[in-house]
Amino acid sequence: MLTSIKITGLQTYGYHGLFEEERTLGQKFSFDITIALREVRTHLSDDLDSSVRYDAVVDEAVRIAASDKFQTLEALGETIALGLLRRFTIMDSITVAVAKSSPPIAHSIEQVGVQVSLRRADLVLGQDEIAGV
Repeated sequence: MLTSIKITGLQTYGYHGLFEEERTLGQKFSFDITIALREVRTHLSDDLDSSVRYDAVVDEAVRIAASDKFQTLEALGETIALGLLRRFTIMDSITVAVAKSSPPIAHSIEQVGVQVSLRRADLVLGQDEIAGV
């Protein structure tokens, strides 16, 4: 059985962005996280060993987002995806969408964002290969 978990609308305040003002003043970021779990035969045992605690995923994503200041949303999203895959071995793949609501752009924009997807198989590659270096 294939199972996906969706966490949508996670909001946190962070100090990420290209410009120094963004990294000093901070702004609101929102995250949507989609997780594909490792294949299981059934969930009828109602056992958490075949799933993951949603609150633990949220707490870890927020912790990772606050652990550093990133210039790009891409680096922020990839760091969260890597951290979650490493922490929760039940995850087979993950997609992290990151958006900021107040981009320093001289036009009316509701949000800008990115989406990063990784598979557990990507973790066996070296960091340089993942980063495309």
